[in-house]
Order: sequence, then structure tokens, then C-alpha cells
Amino acid sequence: MSKEEYSKFLQSAFDNGIPFINITEFYSYALIPQGDKWLEISYDFEGKSIDEKKEITGDSAFFKLCEEVEKSMALELEVFYLNKWKEFKQGLSGSEGEKLKACIKELTSNSETYSKDLPVVFNKEDLGKILGKL
Repeated sequence: MSKEEYSKFLQSAFDNGIPFINITEFYSYALIPQGDKWLEISYDFEGKSIDEKKEITGDSAFFKLCEEVEKSMALELEVFYLNKWKEFKQGLSGSEGEKLKACIKELTSNSETYSKDLPVVFNKEDLGKILGKL
């Protein structure tokens, strides 16, 4: 898939709720709400192509988000307060789908708690961070 296709997914990412979209040096990863499912999609900047695109459940999306934050973003950033993130996550209750939404809200509204330069798209206007790299 092309950068144009990825761009279309990103442009509509906020249509059904708040997505999780991050950007690293080598790729962008997104979990986009699609009703009771989530679209998991990643784009490789070097290969200029979509690496992965699949529809997953809220439970799976929660675990994928945690993996992305705790492994990829923690490695990408010079300073990332992983212990604070884990403390927040441990305090959550409800289904994994509810936890997922709470985690996304936390990362987009309280990013400074975890890093001063969290590579996350915070709102639709912030998509330029990624669209400029495609």
C-alpha cells in the first residue's frame, strides 16, 4: 500500500473516536477506532509502504498499545518515565477495551507526565508530524 493510502487512514482516524498514533524515526504506528473494533496499521518510512494492516478487537488493541508504548516508545525517547506509565496502567479497571481508551486519553492529554517530547499525535491538527514524513 502507498503513502496516499496511509494518509487517507490518518485523515479519517479521528472520525470514530480518539486513535493512538505515534511516530518514530523509522515508522508510524496507529490504532484507529472502528466501532467495536480497531484498525491496527503501521507505515515504514524507509520502505515507503504499509507494513501491517488488520482489524483487531479492543482487547488485542490494548495489549498492542502497551507493547508499543513500553517497548518502542521507551526505546525511542531519551527520557521516558516507564514506571509512571506502569503505575497509571495498574490503576485502571474495566475491560481491556475500556482500559485502551483510558490509556489513549492519558497519553494524549497528560503526555508531559511521561516525556517532554512524546512522539504521539494529540489531535487531528497534529497529523502534519506524520504526513510531512510520508
